Amino acid sequence: MPTLEDVAKHAGVSTATVSKVLSNTPYFTEATRLKVLQAVRDLGYVPNLAARALSSGKTHIIAVVFPYVYDAIFSDPLVLRIIEGIETECSLRGYNLLLSAPRLIEGVADENYLKLIQSGYMDGVIALDNVPFASVLEPVLKKGIPAVNIGYHASTCAVRSDDYAGGILLMNHVLDLGHHRIGLISVPDNLNFTTEQRLLGLRAAAAARGLSFDDLPLVQGDFSTAGGADCCMALLHQHPDLTAIICLNDRMAMGAIQQAHQLGWHVPDQLTIVGYDDIPTAAIFVPPLTTINQQALTLGNEAARMLFDILDGQTPESRTIPVELVIRGSSAPARDDRKEDTAPEKSLS
Repeated sequence: MPTLEDVAKHAGVSTATVSKVLSNTPYFTEATRLKVLQAVRDLGYVPNLAARALSSGKTHIIAVVFPYVYDAIFSDPLVLRIIEGIETECSLRGYNLLLSAPRLIEGVADENYLKLIQSGYMDGVIALDNVPFASVLEPVLKKGIPAVNIGYHASTCAVRSDDYAGGILLMNHVLDLGHHRIGLISVPDNLNFTTEQRLLGLRAAAAARGLSFDDLPLVQGDFSTAGGADCCMALLHQHPDLTAIICLNDRMAMGAIQQAHQLGWHVPDQLTIVGYDDIPTAAIFVPPLTTINQQALTLGNEAARMLFDILDGQTPESRTIPVELVIRGSSAPARDDRKEDTAPEKSLS
């Protein structure tokens, strides 16, 4: 197999220059970079990552950590979108990803994850750190590994979307449509910082409009489509006069819409249902889902850029990413002429 020396000879440069080009180190010309990369392609050279790590002290591996709470990370389209944003930036820098989904047991991450952190195998860590009862970044920071937090746990560098503002936007949209009989589908208390912030935003918007938030019926799901369907069933059974349901993520909103349809309700003519996240399927769902775009791709991009700034010796400031209300076909004005018997009979069974 071709060696680093072979590449250097073919390109007419030193082995140190080849190493710097392959490590994305600055201080050489674009012409030199292109010459080295062409030599790599001509010879079919494949860098020995283990040897590079021993010589440079860098593995060129970034750990991306998403704790396992309700279901596997690959079941959540929002998580995949964030990972896409991270991977795009890492690929540009010549870095690879290592995915970890630690289980959180009795307030700490599982032993396998802790062993990974102690191994020093990664150059940096990006973590979704939003579970109140345990921080997956705590052992990372204690180890002194450069890290960026996508979330709310205390850390030196964090990026998050503006969940509080998103809650305000969503509640104001529903109220602007004339809805006052509103149900809420959330998740259990103290489970996730992001949903707590969204609820605070919903509460603030309701209070500003003279609506008692505590009087709104609320049921707790588990982020999943099936959980949203179950919650919708419970809400419509107990409160058949509802004209709108606000869900704190898109998957629960989609499950709620499916359940409402099965019960004979028409969304949005009889029942407005809105979500949060703007996952890719939200735009093609039937009806297309009104939701909050929390800029998942940007979150991933920005987290990776901030981590590389740290690796380059900089001290980036934490950032909050603005969110956007996306109005689609699942929300409509409340019907003023709605009668008590408008709700389908089978929704009461």
